[in-house]
Amino acid sequence: MTSHPVILAFRSSVRCWRHRALLRVALEASDVRCRRRYSTHIRGGVSGMEEILSRVVAPLPSYETRDKSPPPPETNSLEFMYFYKSLDKEDKLCFLTKLSQDFGVDHKSVSELALKLLDTQLRDLATILLAEDRLRYTLTPRYKQLFSHISRVEGGVKFLVDLRADVLEIISSKASDSPHIRDLNGALKSLLSEWFSVGLLRLERITWQSPCEILQKISQYEAVHPVRNWTDLKRRVGPYRRCYAFTHAAMPGEPLVVLHVALTEDISDNIQSIVREFATLDSDEDVNKINSAVFYSISSTQAGLQGVELGNVLIKRVVRELQVSERGLQVFIYNKQSHFHIRRLTEFILAQLQLLELELSLRI
Repeated sequence: MTSHPVILAFRSSVRCWRHRALLRVALEASDVRCRRRYSTHIRGGVSGMEEILSRVVAPLPSYETRDKSPPPPETNSLEFMYFYKSLDKEDKLCFLTKLSQDFGVDHKSVSELALKLLDTQLRDLATILLAEDRLRYTLTPRYKQLFSHISRVEGGVKFLVDLRADVLEIISSKASDSPHIRDLNGALKSLLSEWFSVGLLRLERITWQSPCEILQKISQYEAVHPVRNWTDLKRRVGPYRRCYAFTHAAMPGEPLVVLHVALTEDISDNIQSIVREFATLDSDEDVNKINSAVFYSISSTQAGLQGVELGNVLIKRVVRELQVSERGLQVFIYNKQSHFHIRRLTEFILAQLQLLELELSLRI
């Protein structure tokens, strides 16, 4: 006979399972309703945009309560994301213009605090610093706070990267010359530069054993020397070849910047010979035939990360990686605009030592 505690535990687990199932169904239903709501063209035009922006873009908390105010509900971020994704190109321009103009910095408050800061110049240092901090806080656009909250939901960082790609396209195509749009771009770039700093990036070597989705994206994003087929791709990650990429925890499965390297015995004067000539797929590498590393292709995969330093950082990280894994390397060659720039390994190490000495002298 089953004991009473076991029966209670079983009933509890069943109730927990039912609760989770109902919660999952409710969330899926909410997601469907939200998508259906914005799947058709916007009703009400600008007024509809104003309505949703007023609802999801929370006011900036007062200076005194900035650390005590609870964050807005996650549904605000999700609603903003779903709504924006439902817009066509023309409506996105209108929406971003409205967001940047009406939900940015409170210029009246900034002017008042700037005058107060001038009045405090003859006061004590603590009063001056407090006035400066108040002014600095008031200079934060309301939409920047929204972006910070969006980054915390699943898929939020990728959404913001794509959002900035749209903003950059608006600026480059001159669809709008609004200074507010440029300020919006600056705020996004500042946030993305923090989130994609060097310490938060992960260096991954891509091989034929990497997930199929990653390999497909490596092929898709290659902008310098297009990949012809799967065999071509297999060779580019095979013997005497290296492929590295930066990834980020907030964008799993998405290579941010990709670097292709060829390990060669001699320095070639023709980049096509490196791209087209490969060892057989089943051949083993002979370390005695590896003398040089040719960085023959680097591709940025995310238009929204333009201006965020990734490519040069990746090259430096890969050089260090190869110095450890391939002891026989003596020459590093970086192909840039079809010209070879050669720096011998000894020169590279000396340059690094000089930088280290400089850093130590500055600390002292």
